[in-house]
Amino acid sequence: MDMTFFHFGALFFISVTIYNIYSAIKYGESYLPAIVGIMMSVSLLLIIILPWQYGYVAFILTMIFSVANYRKSCRINKGKMKRYIKDSKSTDKLKLIDLFTGWKLLHHLSRKYGPAKASFINSTFGWLFGILLIVISRYMWPDIFSNIRYIAFIMTAVMFGFYWQNKKLLESLASDDDQQVKNK
Repeated sequence: MDMTFFHFGALFFISVTIYNIYSAIKYGESYLPAIVGIMMSVSLLLIIILPWQYGYVAFILTMIFSVANYRKSCRINKGKMKRYIKDSKSTDKLKLIDLFTGWKLLHHLSRKYGPAKASFINSTFGWLFGILLIVISRYMWPDIFSNIRYIAFIMTAVMFGFYWQNKKLLESLASDDDQQVKNK
């Protein structure tokens, strides 16, 4: 079994973990996203270094941990989005980097189209970007991505999860804003 795909995955989760640690220190946020990133990195490194069963057990434990802390993760994302909305100006123009970082794009789309459409557009952009990466990777390393159907299926399922999560987050923020307007 060629392990190059797992190497890329481990590097990705290590970089995400470093960003989440930086964000937690800078803004005084929870370390939960960094912990999940560390657990994913360890899972992939175990698959690479030891027999694959150890890595899959670690991966299953990571998924259980993530599901158990889902509500806390939603609160963290809601706090990040509220902080962003408070700090941003509604007239700010989108930059190229905003298409990849998410919060600013999601906020602008939500204001323009509403929570459901904004979440759908954002998830579709993410899905198309992922498909593009798969196609490029398949072209560059054809022996690694022999089961591309499964990778595309998993990515599609993850994007449905992001759609649902972002939709709920935006609806919650919209209802909070409506409640604040009524209280004034």
